[in-house]
Amino acid sequence: MFKALLSHENGRDMMRLLVSADIHLGSPIRSVALRNPDLGDRLKQASRDTFAEIIDLAISEQVDALVLAGDIFDNGYPDLKARAFLISQLARASEAGVPTVLIRGNHDALLDHKAHGDLGPNVHVLHKGTPTVEVGGTAFHGLSFDAAHVAKSFLPDYPRPVPGKRNVGLMHTSLDGAQGHDPYAPCAERDLMAYGYDLWCLGHIHAPFERVDGPVLAVMPGIPQPRHFGERNGGTVTIVSVGEGTPEFERRAIGHLGFSECALDLSACADQQEVLRSLRDTLMSAQVPGSDMAVRLHVTSDRHGTELVTELAVEVLDSIDGVFLDKVKSAPPPRKPGAETDDLVRLMQDELTEDGFRQAALQQLEELRLALPSEIMDELDESGLDALLEEAIAEVSLTLHAGALR
Repeated sequence: MFKALLSHENGRDMMRLLVSADIHLGSPIRSVALRNPDLGDRLKQASRDTFAEIIDLAISEQVDALVLAGDIFDNGYPDLKARAFLISQLARASEAGVPTVLIRGNHDALLDHKAHGDLGPNVHVLHKGTPTVEVGGTAFHGLSFDAAHVAKSFLPDYPRPVPGKRNVGLMHTSLDGAQGHDPYAPCAERDLMAYGYDLWCLGHIHAPFERVDGPVLAVMPGIPQPRHFGERNGGTVTIVSVGEGTPEFERRAIGHLGFSECALDLSACADQQEVLRSLRDTLMSAQVPGSDMAVRLHVTSDRHGTELVTELAVEVLDSIDGVFLDKVKSAPPPRKPGAETDDLVRLMQDELTEDGFRQAALQQLEELRLALPSEIMDELDESGLDALLEEAIAEVSLTLHAGALR
């Protein structure tokens, strides 16, 4: 038997929702896996573990509905294991009295749920053929992507609010635009908030945020399990209570693998044994009880190169549980001006400010992005160009300084 869909709090009818999006089940994690296959495998499993945790949370919190605002899968052709996993998890929620309302996003736009069979009882997929469903006296409205890229706003095609009902909208959108995200179904935030719904449950942008405008709340829950350092501000879902007045929200931390950047100064290490001891101390400090961690090491050294430090870190991590190496980034310590190597580095840094150089670099970056898988493209946007160039110069500087010490 399904539980009553409306909670009663302080004498008011209250509907509680668990809102999530951008699960990206089946994401190949190629960029990470190329550097560290073990970390790639752990990230794939972490996405599944996190979705199972979302279902656990929905059940334990006795929410009235689970809302998934798109990109549940990473593409429109998920493997059978990923689809079976989704069905089994949604069935757990359904059996506990928690219905699910969902839409397709740009990543899983081509997924034809009917072609693969029903997702199960009490699972409602909203699309242009069925844009509205009523659950517990609340009207849920949503439109799914039916192509991988949509350049126009979906908002004019959304149903008007149902009079006398709470109205909740699901939309997968880049809104007015967000750094690191191409414009997908763009929609002006002010138009969204003025549409007449009580609550908007949004997806697509992987960093969480909320917007309040009078009695209207919009929630972007973010990616529940980040896949790389560019998404490390994610790792949340949102619980929303819809009653009288403005809906109330609470972010909940979730996820099974976090990301940490650690600084490590090896300038004073005279030999390899000292480097190993320093690495062990730093990597041990990155352990977090109950969660795995991917670590990016920022090393300062004028004699220990990136390749050597990476090899030693991998060796150290063989005996440390729950910590994975993402990458090592090295730079020499600051030096007094005047050295020939520093003069060369300054010349390279000056070149970065030249318009011609920057335009050529941006063109090459865009050509590279177009040839890469989508999850690597997300890491190589214009905003990251300066960091890439500085990292390259730091590596050259480290090599030059190491040669000068010989």
